Amino acid sequence: MGSIARLLREPVVHFVFIGALLFLGHRLIVGDPREVVVSPGLKADLERRFRDNIGRAPTAAELTEAIDGWKRDEVLYREALREGLDRQDAAVRTVLADKLRARVAQQIVAREPTDAELDAWLASHRSQYETPLRYDFEVVTFPKSDPAAEEQRSTYRRALADGADPRTLGRPIVGGNLTRDRLAEKFGPAVSESICSSPLATWQALESEDGLLLVRVNQISGGVPSREALRPTLAVDWAVARKKQIIDDYVESVLVRYKFKENP
Repeated sequence: MGSIARLLREPVVHFVFIGALLFLGHRLIVGDPREVVVSPGLKADLERRFRDNIGRAPTAAELTEAIDGWKRDEVLYREALREGLDRQDAAVRTVLADKLRARVAQQIVAREPTDAELDAWLASHRSQYETPLRYDFEVVTFPKSDPAAEEQRSTYRRALADGADPRTLGRPIVGGNLTRDRLAEKFGPAVSESICSSPLATWQALESEDGLLLVRVNQISGGVPSREALRPTLAVDWAVARKKQIIDDYVESVLVRYKFKENP
């Protein structure tokens, strides 16, 4: 009895006893970390997955096989967590982080944007929807190499003013549908600027390096379509950006809960 009393006074025995109590308390509160519960809900979920993949309900043997497969994966998963593989493998960390983002995304309630929201989105993302202006034009050229070029152009222009059809006036009419830059390449910067600023459906007298011109702009296309014309595309783009912003806000809300310390 005396030896037992001395043993009980040893500090190491106290530590072992305290440790045993803590372990027992943890078991009582949390449960055995290596105890895996196979619930009816799990079995129903495995049966549903089988049905979705195969197209029929599993037999009893097939369901047992599916449960056995789940058990193997579950214990390996838990052992991997115990060994910290989720923290050591960058790919696993990325998958888990993405799953959390996906869960947040699934909880977002979709809604239609208002007109004001679409207008604001279009105003701040104008370049995404804008296309270069294109000028649909016709041009009649009088080569400067012809001494009568100026007179011929004047005669042609008077005929147009009197209502003549340009197709009946005996000179070739060249058409095109070009951007400002392509017009500058074809006629030079000065003529390009004049064409782009010309009123529609009006013949203008211009001059290039090689010829005297009569130019008429029939139509201008491109630029930014109206909100109504873009509405389906704007609504999709707005919704994608809204979802991303909500997820980003969630990530930031989690981030501020943690403190980071760099070891020297």
